[in-house]
Amino acid sequence: IGATIVADYSQEYQWAQKNFRSLYIEPLAEQTQNKAFPTALLSGDLDEAIAKTLRGRGFTPANTIFAHSVCSDEVNNKDEQLVALMVNRWQEGFSLGGLAGLPFAGKSGFRAFLHHVPDEGKLLVMFAPHVGIDAAGKVGALQRDGQVKVSKACGAAVGAYGVISSKGAAAPKPAGGNDDTDLFDPQLNTIVNLLEPRLGGIEKAVDPISFVIYQMYAIVRDLIDECVEGTPDVWDFANEVSIVGGIMINRYKGGDFFQPLSFETRVKDGSSKGKVIDLYDEAFGSKPNLVGVLGSE
Repeated sequence: IGATIVADYSQEYQWAQKNFRSLYIEPLAEQTQNKAFPTALLSGDLDEAIAKTLRGRGFTPANTIFAHSVCSDEVNNKDEQLVALMVNRWQEGFSLGGLAGLPFAGKSGFRAFLHHVPDEGKLLVMFAPHVGIDAAGKVGALQRDGQVKVSKACGAAVGAYGVISSKGAAAPKPAGGNDDTDLFDPQLNTIVNLLEPRLGGIEKAVDPISFVIYQMYAIVRDLIDECVEGTPDVWDFANEVSIVGGIMINRYKGGDFFQPLSFETRVKDGSSKGKVIDLYDEAFGSKPNLVGVLGSE
């Protein structure tokens, strides 16, 4: 009974958020989001699209274990936003992520997650770096509950970019300073080292932080792939592995969004990687054209 009440409340909340958000959205933030993340979906719509697609493939809470690799920032764990919605739908959630959404749990953490899958069951992994958009339409900034001052989001990604810029990388330094950057933090060190080689062409981008966040997505994607493909016995435990990736967009008003960028499933077929099936179009429609955002293909 309790689960039914919670589910009913969540559905009502998602309906109200979607249908009444025009009454209180921040216009400049909305304009920026539509330009930088042109096919972003509300968290509830994204959750439903994933579930509908996987339901047709036989994924259920009983045979599926869910993991997420998102930044440890508390803004990503709010009630009625994506992580909470997906944990509620799949009835549990294994955390792989650390700062900026990188799967700092590593291959050992992924193996632990794998070993919890129901017999002959399925894995579902959602990964995403995150970024805020404030009321002025600035990417990388977020008004947080209880604070007057606007803060960074993702602080780790913006901070890493600031460190690279201060070292003389070919990129303009973002406004706002980076006083909270600490190079002795091992997670931040890793982010800096992985991000720096990916900043070529940033000068062509409309907005440098948007460019950085898309590069962070690619970094997390590659690391998740390494975790899956670097676990040779994955098919001894699971018969299907589905992976959804994108960018979480934090908003002070109107609900958080998610820009989907990839959705694939891998099916046990005797090979180490498995048979890869692209589910993106089925779940989300056509992929966005990001040339105008990134400045190049």
